[in-house]
Amino acid sequence: MRDHLASVYSGSGLPSSRPPPLPSPDDHVPFGLGSDSGLGLGPGSGSGVSSFSADSVADTMRRLPLRKAPGSDHLRTEMLIPIRKQVAAILARLFHICCQWSYTPSLWRHAQVVPIYKKGDPHQLSNFRPISLTSITRKLFEMCLFPFLEDVSPPLDIAQGGFRPQRSALDQALCLHDLMQGYYRRKCHFPVVAFLDIKAAYDTVDRRVIWQSLLAVNAPFALVSVLAHLFDDVSISVLLSNQVSTPFTPSTGVLQGSVLSPHLYSIYINTLPALLRSAATRTTTMVSSLSPSGPPGPSGSGSSGSGLGLPFGPPLDVSVSHCCQLSSLR
Repeated sequence: MRDHLASVYSGSGLPSSRPPPLPSPDDHVPFGLGSDSGLGLGPGSGSGVSSFSADSVADTMRRLPLRKAPGSDHLRTEMLIPIRKQVAAILARLFHICCQWSYTPSLWRHAQVVPIYKKGDPHQLSNFRPISLTSITRKLFEMCLFPFLEDVSPPLDIAQGGFRPQRSALDQALCLHDLMQGYYRRKCHFPVVAFLDIKAAYDTVDRRVIWQSLLAVNAPFALVSVLAHLFDDVSISVLLSNQVSTPFTPSTGVLQGSVLSPHLYSIYINTLPALLRSAATRTTTMVSSLSPSGPPGPSGSGSSGSGLGLPFGPPLDVSVSHCCQLSSLR
């Protein structure tokens, strides 16, 4: 299993033309040394807002999931909750230093991967999902970072429905149904629907694409750099039958089980829906879609449908719902 995962994360499938790596943090740190500016931003506010406070860390600690498998440090949420008021100030200062220097403890960057059987032949290693067990303090750090990351991330395409609040697979299915019904009223036959499933989606992510996407929208280098350190300088060992393998370093992927991985993956594929829409030809027919705001209505009745329609062209009519993220309908 260790050799199989090492080959999956090897980066052998990466294209020869890739975004450049991030500049060395040594050229940029310390960030805000001698001040309390931290990341230099706060959710919904300008620069100069303190990144982490003891109260915010303590409140976040209360939202940590209970009864979860620990990482290699064997710390559990149940151990931190009773002493959260005492350790919150220490952790807040530690998180601040991590962001100042774009450096995190090595134990946070080691993941023990547990293979979870999905379906199919259990003798096929590809039929197991690698779930990463990481330190609970890393999870807490990621939860504290998430509001800042969300605040500076590029706007997600309306087609992105997975891992987003107040959206579900059922919403995506209803949008697709509405598009198909609208197409049927115009063409008197249903379109062919292409469902795309990305194999080993999390495991084959080129992380450079994510970092450059964040920098392209002027995300603070301090934030991007500490994220890169959390995900690029990672070691993985496989935990199977109470035995731990020798570690290896993954060249691709975001850790399954990480708090930030779903959002980072959404950033990674954010340009894909627009790329599909741009494949329209001059002879395509636009299909009205649901309004992104307000209650859904019959296809073609919404005022915003003309701006959100998707193309369907001959000779094969292929429908891809504008609200259907590739990974949300399984």
